[in-house]
Amino acid sequence: MDTDDTTAAAPQYRANLSDLDTLAARWAARRDGRPMPPLDQTGRQALIRTLTEAAAQGAALDPEAAHLAQTRADQLRAGLH
Repeated sequence: MDTDDTTAAAPQYRANLSDLDTLAARWAARRDGRPMPPLDQTGRQALIRTLTEAAAQGAALDPEAAHLAQTRADQLRAGLH
């Protein structure tokens, strides 16, 4: 019996639809000329997941955009705004 499990674990960057709430609120504020809502830890994590997944999914389509998304996620992860 082969016990070698080659099934990969789900990536940690997997975003879900609720993660888009933070992005949508910030985009709407910018669009309407309002101040951006404050970014709490939950919102920061949601943006990191969204940007990281966008970078992973888009790398083959647009490497430059994927790199920019990953760079922004890394900045958020490091606590830079």
